[in-house]
Amino acid sequence: MSSLITVLSLALIVFIYGNSSSRIYGDGTFTAVSQGDKYGYVMVSVVLENDKIKSVTIKEFDGFGVEKLYEVYGQFFPAIKEAHETLAKRIVEANSYQVDVFTGATGTSNKVMEAVKFALEKAKIEPSKTKYLDGTFMGVSDFTPRGHAVAWVTIENDKIVKVVLEETTPSVKDGKTVVDAAGRTVWVFKGGDYPWPEFHEAKTAIAKAVLEKQTYQVDVYTGATSSSSKFIQAIQKALEWAKARQ
Repeated sequence: MSSLITVLSLALIVFIYGNSSSRIYGDGTFTAVSQGDKYGYVMVSVVLENDKIKSVTIKEFDGFGVEKLYEVYGQFFPAIKEAHETLAKRIVEANSYQVDVFTGATGTSNKVMEAVKFALEKAKIEPSKTKYLDGTFMGVSDFTPRGHAVAWVTIENDKIVKVVLEETTPSVKDGKTVVDAAGRTVWVFKGGDYPWPEFHEAKTAIAKAVLEKQTYQVDVYTGATSSSSKFIQAIQKALEWAKARQ
């Protein structure tokens, strides 16, 4: 009898171990973003259970890091809500990030699929061999009434190879700040004619320091402390999005 119990116990252990070791993904909610460009990026939250994609939540952001709310962006691109919902449904049904693009929304479709791909990468039980995903990731500093910074950080083989920085300022018309249909400030980037030399110098100096030190933890630029702090925070956010593990 004891031999039978031992055999059954061993069989149960083998079954449990074998079953768990065959799993690819951990259970839970995994959040990731697509690569970013001048048009923005997509963020997804993917719920996984027993290696099955149970749900996908999609948010899209513009090149200033502002969420594309349906009631606002839908005025310019009416199909955005349908595109997000259709893509989420297709991904769940296929249990894969590789699905057909939504007609008329190729850019959005590709970013959604890439973001889900990255979320699945972060969800893998077997640890990634790299710290970061390859690609260009967009980070945004905290929003303030005066503006915020946006960073595009490109990573290759765990190395920061490029940093592009911008800072926003409110769009003004007839002496008043322009707002969108949701009452949010409309932003523009500070151009080359922005009358503060230290600001332009800080953009170059911060990017150069990050490339040299391979970290966002660099010194602020004298004479442009506020802008420097925003740039550094935006770079930090971009690197957080780029992490291969959640």
